[in-house]
Amino acid sequence: MKLKTALLAIRLLGDLSADIARSNLQVARGACGPQHRLTPGYLWFPLTLKNPTAIALLGYMITLTPGTLSLDLSPDRRYLLVHCFDLKDRSATEAAIRLRFEGPLLKIFEC
Repeated sequence: MKLKTALLAIRLLGDLSADIARSNLQVARGACGPQHRLTPGYLWFPLTLKNPTAIALLGYMITLTPGTLSLDLSPDRRYLLVHCFDLKDRSATEAAIRLRFEGPLLKIFEC
C-alpha cells in the first residue's frame, strides 16, 4: 500500500469515527424529540464504485453510522438502497455519502 493511500485510509477512518459520534447525537435528539418532525425514508444511492470490496465497505460504513442502514444492492451493482432515520434532503444526504465515504473509497481502490 502506498503512503498516500494509507494516509487517505486513515483519514477516512477518522471521518467515519466523527460521523458516528455526530450521528449518535442526532439520532438521540430525534428519538427523544417530537416524532412528527422526523422524515424517515429510503434512498437509492447511485454508485460510482465498481470494485465489489469497495461497494461492501461503503455499505458497512453507512450501516455503522447511526441513523442510516444499507439494505440492498441492485442486481447490476449500480445502486445501493439506504434507509435513513431522518431524510429531510435527499440530495444533501447523497452528496454527503459521496463526499465523505464514496470519494475516498474511489481513490483508495482506484476505481
